[in-house]
Amino acid sequence: MQTTSPFYSSSLAVFKQSVLFSGLDEGQLGQLLQHSRRETWKEQSLIGLNSMERFVVVTRGRVELVRTDSSTGREMTIFLLHPGDVFDLVTLLDGEPHGLSPIALDQVDLLSVPITSVRAWLRTHPSFNQQLLPYLGHQMRALEELAVDLAFHNTITRLGRLLTHHLLPSHQPLMTTIQPIHLLYDLSHAVLARMIGSVRVVVSRHIQEWKKNGVVSTKRKHLAILDLKALETACNKIEASFPRKKDFHN
Repeated sequence: MQTTSPFYSSSLAVFKQSVLFSGLDEGQLGQLLQHSRRETWKEQSLIGLNSMERFVVVTRGRVELVRTDSSTGREMTIFLLHPGDVFDLVTLLDGEPHGLSPIALDQVDLLSVPITSVRAWLRTHPSFNQQLLPYLGHQMRALEELAVDLAFHNTITRLGRLLTHHLLPSHQPLMTTIQPIHLLYDLSHAVLARMIGSVRVVVSRHIQEWKKNGVVSTKRKHLAILDLKALETACNKIEASFPRKKDFHN
């Protein structure tokens, strides 16, 4: 991307706000942008970029990284990415193919950089390494929490934890006002099911029950929590009363 591109300034702004790239100065970011290629992908499309060749930065919209079981077709969301996030770190570090499918949940803008260029940055820019380790730590922690949820909690508790985890930080202390759910606000029940290792019909049943009891609202596909305390209390009671079944979709 050239500095004369109409997208240069907005792309630079995303890099500056990204946890991974914010430690680089503007000159270094500009050099990286010169190696980048901008792409737009339609909503609900499978992003067809080869992670062995390109390292991708999300600059607009949300991207779902999905793993599919080849024998059953069952799908599981591994990460939900927003502007400033990247994929694929695993391939960047070990040079091996990674079996994740990136899906554009909105119309998304991406910047892709040759993976060889990013590996060169790892060798020559200590400030980049300093940002990379905390970012990796954040992703490892997210995977650990996902594994714990799948192992120890039933479906309705996992769903409740997912919703409360994605509340905007400024709304978390509130208990009685409508609270928007950041990143999840208009996602389908099928996507929410993939995020907790369940199926759409189970998620729909839980949400309808919460809606009936005034815990959540689902107007025009926008999911919001009306009573956070009631949601947390309900999940805790259910978790204590009913041992988690062994079935994956309990």
